[in-house]
Amino acid sequence: MSTQMPTLYLNRCDQTGARLMLGLALLIITYMALTPIPDLLQQNVNDKLGHALAFVLLAFLTHASWPNTAFSWRHGLPLLGYGIFLECAQYFVPGRFFSLWDVVADTAGIGLYLLLLVFLIRSPSRKHTAIEEDSSTGHRSPGSSRTQS
Repeated sequence: MSTQMPTLYLNRCDQTGARLMLGLALLIITYMALTPIPDLLQQNVNDKLGHALAFVLLAFLTHASWPNTAFSWRHGLPLLGYGIFLECAQYFVPGRFFSLWDVVADTAGIGLYLLLLVFLIRSPSRKHTAIEEDSSTGHRSPGSSRTQS
């Protein structure tokens, strides 16, 4: 039995917002990854946890940016490529170095997002609510096709 990953139900405005946030997150993460930092600061911050959480966020924003398709390797592979690119670029930044463990943490973040999706699919309390458009007013409202009493 295969589990199909869910698609997100977002309107075009939300998609645009997610794409803008994805671009901003990529810029911030790139800046943080390629800025030289003192050794003392690097020892006090759990770097691997930061990598994993950053890639959970990037996976979510990627999924929200293109919500009509289920999250799959087509989304995760470019994110992993981005993480490998950052690690290669860090080799040339003073005070930074390439770390295969950072790539593993990036992969773990993407995998964690996939696990969260699977958990959300299998959660018995999860209820689907459809967004319907009222034909008389053209307004969108959450709910099902039931009429209110």
